[in-house]
Amino acid sequence: MSSFSLWAAAAVALTIGLVSTAYLWSYRRHRTEVDTGIAGLAKMRWREFARLIVESLRERGFEAESVEESLARGTQAELRLLRAGKPWLLSCKLGDADYRVSAATVAELADAVRFNGAAGGMMVTTGRFDSNSERVANGLDLYSGDTLWELVEPQLPASTRHEVIAAAQKRSIGTIVGAWIAAIVLGLIAGFVVPQFVSGEPDAPAPAQVTPVEATTPQEAPSDAATPAAASTSPAARPAATPAPTPAAAAPSVAQAAQTPPATASAATASARPASPPAAAHTGNPAAERGQVIRSISTLDGVERALWSTPSNLLIYRLTDAQQQDIDRICSILDAYPDLRSSRVQLQPPPGSKARVRFFQCRAY
Repeated sequence: MSSFSLWAAAAVALTIGLVSTAYLWSYRRHRTEVDTGIAGLAKMRWREFARLIVESLRERGFEAESVEESLARGTQAELRLLRAGKPWLLSCKLGDADYRVSAATVAELADAVRFNGAAGGMMVTTGRFDSNSERVANGLDLYSGDTLWELVEPQLPASTRHEVIAAAQKRSIGTIVGAWIAAIVLGLIAGFVVPQFVSGEPDAPAPAQVTPVEATTPQEAPSDAATPAAASTSPAARPAATPAPTPAAAAPSVAQAAQTPPATASAATASARPASPPAAAHTGNPAAERGQVIRSISTLDGVERALWSTPSNLLIYRLTDAQQQDIDRICSILDAYPDLRSSRVQLQPPPGSKARVRFFQCRAY
């Protein structure tokens, strides 16, 4: 299994890149445009800024009662406007992006509106209102940020608007390029990490040559006590299973076993034990030994077929979910071959099973 997943890397990079691009271009670009435009307004002189606000409010039905007289009263004076014959007060506050209009300043304008009997009041700032300004506004119209830019943008010269839009687009494109670089880096990281979660363990070294060998599936599986040597014989040569002897018939066998010489008894015990392939099976020929292993494992209960997907990876297709005793039988076969006992074993669950693919090694290197 590869240690790097190109599909995972591409999926993560494209997802992050496209989502970032959509966010930065459709939403953040407008935010950048507003911030750039407000920053330009903050560089104006107070009289120029106040004239721009008054001209912008004309589109909303306001008329200056006497612009020159109002401006002559000072840079922080309230401007007097008329709307539908009723007086309104306008206060303009200039400052940079860090400038905050306090709630006390807003409350002063609200008091001035009540004291002069005005129908309402408006406060405009290139900075921001603090969190308590809305609470003390008492019906005042507060303009900053988006609302301020929406008010004054139609009154700006076309060349000024184009400069603001171009500057915002340039900043947005730079941010999008940075987002794609970050997306590619995260995609590369995901390409290396995802295969580790899928396989569950580090991958085996890549083989120099792949020579898969597949064994013929036997027609019937032997019992758990079958030895690899007996498993390699033809299924037709195996004797049919005989019923267990009755207690009466088994009694002579017990008596005969008691009279059996020790050497004979040891041999009989060894033949009845689910032994692994004899030591003579180690021939020094890796290809021949791999063929012996897959033939022996293919005869185990619950095994559909076995093959070497690589010289160091044994792939076993199961008919049933593997238990610990099944793993022990597989390891008992591999232990007879010193060159193969450290191979990685991959147990493929049967179709429809909810079990995951399992990897293990009988012996460490």
